[in-house]
Amino acid sequence: MPGILLENMDLVTMDPELGVIEDGYLAIEAGRIVALGKRDELKPGDYAGYERISSPKWGKRFIALPGFIQTHVHTSQALGRGLADDVDLITWTRKRIWPYEAALTEDDVYVSALMSIAEMLKSGTTTFCEASGVNPDAIAGAIIDSGMRGMVCLSTMDLPGEIPPEARMTTEEAIERNVGVVEKWQGKHDRVGACFNILNLFLSSEELWRTLSALAREKNVFLQTHLAESLDEVAFIREKSGKTPVQYLESLGALGPHLLAAHVVHVNDADLDLLEERDVKVLHCPGAGLRIAGIAKIPEMLDRGIVVSLGTNSPPCNNRMSMLDEMWLAGIMHKAVEHNPQVVPAASVLEMATVNGAKTLGMDRVVGTLAVGKKADVTIMNFNQLCTTPTHDLFSTLVYQANNDVVHTVIVDGEILLKDGKLTTINEDWLIAEAERRARAIVKRANIKF
Repeated sequence: MPGILLENMDLVTMDPELGVIEDGYLAIEAGRIVALGKRDELKPGDYAGYERISSPKWGKRFIALPGFIQTHVHTSQALGRGLADDVDLITWTRKRIWPYEAALTEDDVYVSALMSIAEMLKSGTTTFCEASGVNPDAIAGAIIDSGMRGMVCLSTMDLPGEIPPEARMTTEEAIERNVGVVEKWQGKHDRVGACFNILNLFLSSEELWRTLSALAREKNVFLQTHLAESLDEVAFIREKSGKTPVQYLESLGALGPHLLAAHVVHVNDADLDLLEERDVKVLHCPGAGLRIAGIAKIPEMLDRGIVVSLGTNSPPCNNRMSMLDEMWLAGIMHKAVEHNPQVVPAASVLEMATVNGAKTLGMDRVVGTLAVGKKADVTIMNFNQLCTTPTHDLFSTLVYQANNDVVHTVIVDGEILLKDGKLTTINEDWLIAEAERRARAIVKRANIKF
């Protein structure tokens, strides 16, 4: 496989030592970055035979940066987008999404995951972590076939409740199936990882929390959950234990650097102390928060050094899977809440989307920055667009101005998956038609009424 040479570009490396390299070059070979620097360091004949990607001779230079890392996304729900708009949470869950998920076939999940991946690629995302997967094997298949990098898990609940029979498990089954997913996928494929999952605190036992937390530490894998997402959850746990959701998990020994906690909206100062002390990773989903969950205390978390990353959450909840949209929301929503235009600046948002995403998933040694030796996961932006004109500051333009139209090329593991805005490994026309056909069939099978 020939190498790839990016030239005549500004490199936003996200590496504290390298910073931004103006008019730079970056060389890729065998899936890794082998060199980068100023373009004038190149000599005639260097990297002969490499595929070259260069900025146009007219206009502004392209921008190359680490591919975005999305840490919380429900890829199996993409065919349910638009099913649960403008309804209350009970209707959203029990009358729309659970019936939808119960009606999914393995092929439906594969197409749904492929839809999600296609949309993520077109917004510059190169890595994602499944939030609570239905059929992890189908999602892993979509990752492998598309060339994407991702982490899979199994949506897990072990207490009785108003959930589809297909989703119900005993505690023993929940533990066994989680271990099975991790043993099948973690470390078995270069671009596929796996983690444990407990969907939420409503429908999970103390035994499940204690056991999977201990296994996560023992096996050095992550455990993902939705935490302090709603006031109903806070009230439920308070009545059950007399504690907050965060304090409840602390009492079970579940807090730690292995825990990936999505949303984390309804917390107090004592909760933040615990999250900081235990090095819990927070998965911030701005769009979903505005629509359903609420607004997390992200400025305080960042000030405390808590690692915060970004996710789009669920397509039926957020409706969009663009990390650029989430970055924009993350950059503006907290300013309104805090009445302070200086909180969560553009540089912090970009860090959440790259460096912090890599730290969250334990991948910071291989992705998250542009540096020699790291995996070649690179997103290239074309700022010769109306939305990015003028460009006074690269970071603010990326966060506050850019949209999917500026995403020119996406490279994962040294393979070009998006070129000039076009997917190279996915037939987009076929995918749109197949997704539409399957989505209508699912609604009919599930007997979902609007």
